[in-house]
Amino acid sequence: MNMAQIVVVGLVGTILTLMIKEQRPEISLLIAVTTGVLIFISLCGRLEMLLSLLEETAEKAGVSQGYFVIVLKVTGIAYLAQFGMQLCNDAGQTSIAGKIELAGKIMMMVVSAPVLLSLLDVVMGLI
Repeated sequence: MNMAQIVVVGLVGTILTLMIKEQRPEISLLIAVTTGVLIFISLCGRLEMLLSLLEETAEKAGVSQGYFVIVLKVTGIAYLAQFGMQLCNDAGQTSIAGKIELAGKIMMMVVSAPVLLSLLDVVMGLI
């Protein structure tokens, strides 16, 4: 799906959501969530293409596979947390959105801990 198609899906979802919101707010929320998921799914093919390109570039640059995987995991966690937060905010659940944000930040720290520990080892070796 190209960008114009994604915008059309988003606009149609928005218009449907606004039209139905007053009579059936639960259906309106379902349409909004479905629209977001459709857009996300439509991007998965592009993400796969981007990941293979990044992996190839990292390999050519001599970046350790372990570090590359960690960077990808952190990036994936950030995107997923943002997506989940936006869905919760759309549903009016700002409290849950805040918890997703906190969980995303903690998970990013957990996943990136090996990089931080390696960095500390290097710094301690210089002292």
